[in-house]
Amino acid sequence: NELTKLHIPSCLIWGREDRVTPPSVAEEFHQLLPKSDLYWVEKCGHAPMMERPEEFNAALEDWLNKQQQHP
Repeated sequence: NELTKLHIPSCLIWGREDRVTPPSVAEEFHQLLPKSDLYWVEKCGHAPMMERPEEFNAALEDWLNKQQQHP
């Protein structure tokens, strides 16, 4: 219930194969967080920053660039 009250830009980077916190949770968070962007990392579990660091960093860099363009 608290997520809808967060009106700050949020970046969700989620592994498609996450079994700890499944993709359905990412979709729910994305819908509840008003200013969120959701990035998927394919063939990845719960820790995209460690399992797929290049894809994770590319998603984060893309999101950060978007934030600079639309503060």
